Amino acid sequence: MSARNNIIAIVAVSCIAVGSLWAYGNLTKETEEADLSGVEGILLEAQRSTFNGTNPDIYVRVNEPVKLVVVNKDIVIHDLQIKDKTGGILNFETAPLKSEQHFNSAIVAYKPGTYEYFCQYHPDMRGKIIAEP
Repeated sequence: MSARNNIIAIVAVSCIAVGSLWAYGNLTKETEEADLSGVEGILLEAQRSTFNGTNPDIYVRVNEPVKLVVVNKDIVIHDLQIKDKTGGILNFETAPLKSEQHFNSAIVAYKPGTYEYFCQYHPDMRGKIIAEP
């Protein structure tokens, strides 16, 4: 029995050591800043619990897709989601975005109306998408 316990202890310690080294490497690794200076369309930067500093209203035309790029300029994880149950706009959600990661998508409204975009991690990060005919 003691040989089995030794093997279990060695495996457990190995897993903890590998996990710790992986976490340390990710925390100390410098992230390369995303160059999004040439983005055409809408750029939303997540930083300090807002998108673009004010959670701006976004105006789009019905049935005219608009390119959307979301970039995390913060040290905490953010995402962006559009969830509408009426079928008036294309719903999506980004993956969790770490610092300097970005996500490309498009906003497509099918019906005129006002829709919400938000970060699931930060309740105050909410804005409106206003779809016009």
